[in-house]
Amino acid sequence: MSHNHSSDDRVEKLKENSSKLRLVLYLVVIFAVVEVIGGVLSNSLALLSDAGHMVVDGAAIALSLFAVHLSMKPSTSQNTYSLVRMEIVAAFINGITLIVLAGFIFYESVKRIGEPPAVEGELMFVVALIGMIVNIVSAWILWGASHDNLNVKGALLHVMGDLAGSVGAVVASIVIMTTGWTLVDPLVSLFIGLLIIKSSYGLLKESVHILLEGTPHGLSPEKVISSIEKVAGVVEVHDFHIWSLTTGQVLLTAHLKISGEGSDGTKVLCEVTEMLEKKYHLTHSTIQIEDSTHPRCQVSC
Repeated sequence: MSHNHSSDDRVEKLKENSSKLRLVLYLVVIFAVVEVIGGVLSNSLALLSDAGHMVVDGAAIALSLFAVHLSMKPSTSQNTYSLVRMEIVAAFINGITLIVLAGFIFYESVKRIGEPPAVEGELMFVVALIGMIVNIVSAWILWGASHDNLNVKGALLHVMGDLAGSVGAVVASIVIMTTGWTLVDPLVSLFIGLLIIKSSYGLLKESVHILLEGTPHGLSPEKVISSIEKVAGVVEVHDFHIWSLTTGQVLLTAHLKISGEGSDGTKVLCEVTEMLEKKYHLTHSTIQIEDSTHPRCQVSC
């Protein structure tokens, strides 16, 4: 028996996320162009690596936006859960692109450490400062929605990587203007690359965990089973599975063996599903009741 709730709230949340991602995409694309021009004119690798990061971010946010669009489509006979898991696939791809980008930044940084070129500190400072402001605004737009959506979190991590890059470029430009020490430019780029690797690892780990249908974080199968077994009439819980379809959408299936001493299967089912919803916020559970007095059940159980 399946216990379903309306998806209206989920669709509304997805529409809201879509609007936020679209606004951030516009900001990122516009400033990426500004930063490429500024990076070329000032000869700053920190700016160019940050601009490259923003270009990749633009593609990543566009992917996130596309995934949100697909996940809002209604279910079909081919996709009975619709395409909600596309959000997790997008988060996984974003994690991979972050690692590739970090590798490129490392390569360019090491090349420049050997021969630090002349850098226009003043122009670098102005462009990096504008970039920092743009990234702070973008991060603020996405922050709230990132807590309950891994896809938006992936987009936010891209933006936070950009923000770190902009802050690093601001610091590097100040050092270059005051001391003339241009080696700080590739060193800051290396630091930006390390930050990107760190954030992408967490995103990849979480998205892979969901794609492999791992137990949702914060939920203990042992505790959930123990709670079910405390419901009057339940003798045993087996074939128990709990996983996330996408962020914020947890599914549970279980077989319940109930006592044959007058236990009402329908009553037990209602009490268990109500308990799961109230105690664990599990609103989509599929539970099979097995009466131990049934001859076939005695054999199968």
